[in-house]
Amino acid sequence: MNAFRSWYCRCPAGTPTIFLALLAASVLTACGGKGDTGSSAASGASGGSGGVANSGPARTSLRVEASDADGDALQYQWRVTGGSVENRNARETVWTLPDGPGLHFAYVMVSDGKGGYIEQQYAVSSDNTGIAAPARQPVSYTASTVNDFSGTPARLRFASGDKTLFATPDAGARTERRVYLPDVQVQVQVAENGPVVFSGASDLSGEVSLPKLDDSKLYDIKCATTQGAALVPCLSGSTRFGSVASVLQLAPALAPGRNLRLYGHVALSDGAVCGMQNEFFAMQSAATVQLLQADGAAAGPPVRVNRFGDYALDAAVAVQARLKLRVQCESYTATLDVPAPAAGGYASDTALELSHQIPNSRPRVVKLLANGQDGNVRGQMVELELPGAQSKTLPGPDHFLTYKGRDTRLSACMYYRAIGAAGDCDAQGNMIRSISFDDWKRRHKFAPFAGSNTEVAANYINRWDLNLVRRMVATSTAPDSIAFYVCNHPGPDGTTQTEIDQVLDTARKQENMVACVAMEWSTSPGVNDGLPFTKFLTFAPDGALLPSINLDGRGEKYMPGACVACHGGTKYNGRFPEAGNPSPLLGSRFLPFDTGNYLFGSRPELTEQTQTEALYLLNQMVRATEKTGSAAPDTATTRLVDGWYAGGKTLDKNFLPGAWRVDEGQAATAGAARFYREVIGSSCRTCHTALGENFDWDKLGPLKMRGRAEIHVCGGSPELALNASMPNALVTRNNMSERARVDPGLAALMRTYFGCDAPRPDPAYPKH
Repeated sequence: MNAFRSWYCRCPAGTPTIFLALLAASVLTACGGKGDTGSSAASGASGGSGGVANSGPARTSLRVEASDADGDALQYQWRVTGGSVENRNARETVWTLPDGPGLHFAYVMVSDGKGGYIEQQYAVSSDNTGIAAPARQPVSYTASTVNDFSGTPARLRFASGDKTLFATPDAGARTERRVYLPDVQVQVQVAENGPVVFSGASDLSGEVSLPKLDDSKLYDIKCATTQGAALVPCLSGSTRFGSVASVLQLAPALAPGRNLRLYGHVALSDGAVCGMQNEFFAMQSAATVQLLQADGAAAGPPVRVNRFGDYALDAAVAVQARLKLRVQCESYTATLDVPAPAAGGYASDTALELSHQIPNSRPRVVKLLANGQDGNVRGQMVELELPGAQSKTLPGPDHFLTYKGRDTRLSACMYYRAIGAAGDCDAQGNMIRSISFDDWKRRHKFAPFAGSNTEVAANYINRWDLNLVRRMVATSTAPDSIAFYVCNHPGPDGTTQTEIDQVLDTARKQENMVACVAMEWSTSPGVNDGLPFTKFLTFAPDGALLPSINLDGRGEKYMPGACVACHGGTKYNGRFPEAGNPSPLLGSRFLPFDTGNYLFGSRPELTEQTQTEALYLLNQMVRATEKTGSAAPDTATTRLVDGWYAGGKTLDKNFLPGAWRVDEGQAATAGAARFYREVIGSSCRTCHTALGENFDWDKLGPLKMRGRAEIHVCGGSPELALNASMPNALVTRNNMSERARVDPGLAALMRTYFGCDAPRPDPAYPKH
């Protein structure tokens, strides 16, 4: 398996190729993947007792072998993306696969009770069980009542206002590292004592998502770092939120009387952060620190350590007090001496560091195995990242596909409810009366429910980003109704034409199907002033609507945030609202078809030349979704599509935007054309057409790009939330790094235009 194979693995002899993850951030035209079914049984936490009633061909035994270097007793939790699993706290359990063919995933989370967690995935095909997919009664779309207005949501990110300088582990110079603050109490109200529009607290990232706000009004933001303390203004004046969703970083004001400022880093001995935040497992655990008097009495409430392993607390103490700090990481506890103050005592203008390494490391999964009723091995344990992959230097599931936000089971259900694809949601976020893939096809008149509309179809392999066989179909039933769906299958191991043809043939037989995902540009009652907008849906191989997706192997992430990661979301605030009647308008876009990243078959109907007309029509349909009202579109997408087809209906793979047509003899811009075609064109361009003017690399050109891209690509700055956040998909990140590794010339161009050819380490502490 090489770096370009991306997301599937070879199984034991005689078993099919197993596909791991569905789509990366550069997914073209549709976003989605393999998640749970939305029913209580399929959530992975109930159903499937493994008894006599489940002794048929769908019954699969799962067993995990894990070890712990510290000798801790291990605990287990199980989840699956289809069917049902008995969620035992045991090494063994029973998974009843869903009816019908398809590829499905099981997850086990192993923990040691002292903050160490490890997740392992397993893939199994149900193609050969011989059980037909269930017959589904048609379900009608339910028009949801929404409260929509032209405002924009935003996120607040809270960070310590103190200069937090950390001593590096090698005892080198102290390095600045921003400390984000969980559990900051925040209130937003209309300026000049108007109504309060939001009250809440920041999460483990130090962030809080706000509801839509009126962009014509001023707002006052008040906050407090301690629960129950009086709220004080976070800003010196009122603020107006712009028309595009954004993140506003704030440092809560602290009273001078809170003279102790203490911060630090808490992590396991292997560098991992204590605890786990995983929405698919409904799990959130973090270390806490608590200030104590010398006699052990509490001098303040416990403070949670953030997702990067950092904390900052403040308190009013005697200037020459003797203090301690209790560090709690699940069952682990340690009490540390707070550094003594300088001669003048504790003072608010001098922050002190107190970091701690917990003598514990994460468990290790040795093997995960599935067996059918006959005892034969089913499927394959997923080995996600190869040794040496650049993604291994970056942290866990929090890093990829969450830059723009992270949803929950409930927010995913609320999104489907808002677009009419689910009738309602229960308190746990399970969907009630959800539509099926056939219901969606019927609504948009796809075969076998077609009318007078024409379908456009293409079959290809998105080799560069995903290595997926993609069976793409699109149609339009009205000027304000355009819909696409794509069914996904594993791509080839290598690049020989024989291998390409084999996987295309398998996909056309509808074997090894992972999921069919859909995207539509249509209207909803009372939303977006009656104009069409972009919506996302994901369907399982059996046709069930799915709320969660695993885009690049770093775990399940819920809709719609995982799609917004690439398709953009000018009206998305980091999480779809979990209450009320929110608008489904995300401000997302369709993405164009970039054939320079594709592989095609040799059969006459599957060659690139034969499908040129279809791909042209697909791109013109994408372009049509850019229209807003009667105005002629002038967007990154329209400029790119028009540039590709300036000479006719064959996409120009050598297209170069005007801003990149620079004098190759100038040192500052030498190699810009090659860099655009081989890096921007393959790793950045497709997603960035949907992300707005500030990150439109085609329009900005090479010189402006570096100033805006460097922190996101290279990192190394105090802002951990931004560092090395791009590419925001694991597959794309590894493919880009592999190109730089084997091509010194391209690596040099990356240093010129990005500022680096590999991410820099974060200040003071590496990522794990």
